[in-house]
Amino acid sequence: MRNSPNTSPDSRERILEAAVTLFARKGFGSTGLRQLAETAQVNLAMINYFFGSKKTLLKEILDIFFSGYLDVAQRELAHPGSREEKLKHFIYGAVQYFFNQRDYLLVTIAELPRDDPEIIEHKANWGRQLVEIVERYLGQNIGKINNNGIPTVVFCSMLTSTMASRFLFEPVMDLIGSGEMGKISMDNYAKTISSLFINIITDASGEKNEH
Repeated sequence: MRNSPNTSPDSRERILEAAVTLFARKGFGSTGLRQLAETAQVNLAMINYFFGSKKTLLKEILDIFFSGYLDVAQRELAHPGSREEKLKHFIYGAVQYFFNQRDYLLVTIAELPRDDPEIIEHKANWGRQLVEIVERYLGQNIGKINNNGIPTVVFCSMLTSTMASRFLFEPVMDLIGSGEMGKISMDNYAKTISSLFINIITDASGEKNEH
């Protein structure tokens, strides 16, 4: 006998994917459980059974995105070579990851201003791990602005938000620029960001910082 949509083994995955899509387009606060259940083709009890609450569902989405992002950071920053080469590998890998997981990215970034303390701390735990990975391979106070070292947490925030900006602002910028955003390939986008941030980790004198 064929399983019904409400009890099939993939119900949990359907709920998760429906949540990612709805949260990315409508926002976490504007997405109701009934709409989520209807989109996922399950009943409300199934959402409670698998996740317990909408907030727990959001946490799982954050965990999926951040765990993948940290995997990219660990893998790409561990490449042999200079700090500049390590950073370039990371940026190229992260931009591609953001492209492949853009709905997860939108939920993770866009929900920040409306977060409650519990979700902020949940994200902060992942952020601390990213800072640790970056410091392990690139060092502390990575770049220099006006002869002052940039704290790693500031550098990570700057880099992540810059890489994410294409996906956050693309619909608006496409209208302004007649679709110019869509004409930039992921490789060219990553190349541009790499150039910007490699300059940040290079001294004003032109000498590269040693790790």
